Amino acid sequence: MSQIQQIAAEISNLFRSSASGSVNNINASVNAFIKDRMERAAQGIQQNSHDEQQQAKLATFKEMADACLSEHMVQATSAMFLDELAAMFENTDLDLSNQVRKEFLAYLLSKIQQRTSVYEEVNIKTRKALSNILIDEKKWEEAAEMLQGIRFEQSQRSQDANLKFDVYVTIMDLFLRAKNISQAAQSLNRAASLAHTIKDAELIVKYRYLQACILDHSQKYIEAANGYRNVAQSVTNDTQRQRDMLDKAVKCAVLASAGPQKIRVMATLQHLPEAAALPCFKLLEKMLLQRLIKPDEVDLFSKLLDEHQRQTLGNTNSTILEHAVREHNVFVLSSLYTNIKFENLSHMLGTSAEDAELICARMIAEGRMKGHIDQISSVITFEGAREIKDVSAAIFLKRQASAQKPPMHLRERVANRWDERIVNLCTAVEDAVDLLIERQPVYTKMLFRRPE
Repeated sequence: MSQIQQIAAEISNLFRSSASGSVNNINASVNAFIKDRMERAAQGIQQNSHDEQQQAKLATFKEMADACLSEHMVQATSAMFLDELAAMFENTDLDLSNQVRKEFLAYLLSKIQQRTSVYEEVNIKTRKALSNILIDEKKWEEAAEMLQGIRFEQSQRSQDANLKFDVYVTIMDLFLRAKNISQAAQSLNRAASLAHTIKDAELIVKYRYLQACILDHSQKYIEAANGYRNVAQSVTNDTQRQRDMLDKAVKCAVLASAGPQKIRVMATLQHLPEAAALPCFKLLEKMLLQRLIKPDEVDLFSKLLDEHQRQTLGNTNSTILEHAVREHNVFVLSSLYTNIKFENLSHMLGTSAEDAELICARMIAEGRMKGHIDQISSVITFEGAREIKDVSAAIFLKRQASAQKPPMHLRERVANRWDERIVNLCTAVEDAVDLLIERQPVYTKMLFRRPE
């Protein structure tokens, strides 16, 4: 009788003798058998020869795998034994080096490659064990690809939703670490279909965080900001983690393309007390107050960004932040000017007239700003400037309110948010416009008239 036949006979006898026992008893018997084979393999080898002992144990494991997959063993018994063997590699601290573990698991995987439908559980546990070893070695992409080999969609039996979801989330995490965003997004799509069935709150939080990270890396900053904010609201018991999530949310909100959606996201973040203490909050607040952003403020904020957020856009030399700030400044200027030449606009934006026109054209085309461009005159006309009746109505309301002092809490908020000199300047400008409308209504109507 060959060695393979002998091992196959011993394993078959083990299962026959344990057939009347519980599953736990059978598993305990298999564990004891495997450990006994390991000890017998190490006997006769000098104790100081660690490498030889490791190789002897590896040979024993391979012999057990070969015996299980030989014609001398019933398939059901083989599947149960290999399932427990793979579980030992996945869950217990066997006295084996990572190299021996990896070599045996790869060997077992190659042996069942053509019969994964029969050995589904073995395939899953073997791949998870191999993936854990690769994670320890910081080989993120290889670890993710190992888990991708688990084909749940081809399974002939119903797999637990939590197991599938956990595997997909782990693949997302690993591909993100490897900066392979497209592959991470594919796993996100698979996980998304299962998310509504998962009751594990911590796993759902991890999934939502990774989803926000993928959106962040894909430069979908509005969705990413909302995602990070939702995670922050789910981890209120962990102050530091909540702070980190809000920090990421604020950065994404600032980097988002200018427009009504961005304003809504920034307004939501502004109302969160925990966000106000963040170093990156000042620029968000300034954007929300529709103030022009200066180059030195851009440089200061860029130092707070993550590496992937400092990339340049396409063939341009502008970073994502510089582009977002230029769009914001255009958005602000559209409320200050009725029309402006691109040459003048470019000086304000710190770019060329061609780039200024391109930014405006894109914002108008995407519905983020109203206006039209006269390419012959190189002029953009912003729509939505205040009509004369709107100004008159504002004056009337202002005069009605002047007799009543604002409540103290409102005055304190205004004083905190606005520099006193800017408030005084704005007041003076408003008074001048009021006086002009009262004394020269015909001229004012011509001045504020929207071009045909």
